[in-house]
Amino acid sequence: MAQTEIGGFGSKNLPQQLNQTWSFMKRCFWVFLLFVITLVINAHRVSHPQNDTTLIVQNCTTDPYLASSQADGIIGSWNLVLQAFDENNNGNLDEAERKKGNIGKHFYQFNTDGTCLIHTLKLKGHYELKKVDGKKRLYTYVDEEGTSIPENKWYIISVSKTEMVLLSQDKYAFWIYERL
Repeated sequence: MAQTEIGGFGSKNLPQQLNQTWSFMKRCFWVFLLFVITLVINAHRVSHPQNDTTLIVQNCTTDPYLASSQADGIIGSWNLVLQAFDENNNGNLDEAERKKGNIGKHFYQFNTDGTCLIHTLKLKGHYELKKVDGKKRLYTYVDEEGTSIPENKWYIISVSKTEMVLLSQDKYAFWIYERL
């Protein structure tokens, strides 16, 4: 008597098909679990800000621009408002490039003691200002468990009381920050 196949499951392929289904279900479970953990961590950070973050903000000078002489005007809190490509590769942010820019999310807080907070997660770190080949460079590092992890190497294009323009290390994108 011939064996019939119902719903595409034949007796020969059943273990292989069950194994594939089980593998797919495991992947879905892990992706869902990772999503839930990320959601819970971010919700906790929003509802319970770290006390040390508040202390760092309170230790900044009341007028960040007054302390800027020792750090080329970058002392204070900065919020990313625009990212734009250097389409003509001239190293200057042109008005046409600015108009084509996109909104982004990033944050820096530079303190007078060389420490900083990085990203919207406010990771603790430090920064260095250097002149390389006659250009001002800003090096940022995340400090994690006693290790210093490079975060970025910027070219400083301009800094004013209200705006800081950085050029990425690959010289392709401008990051425009607004002082908070």
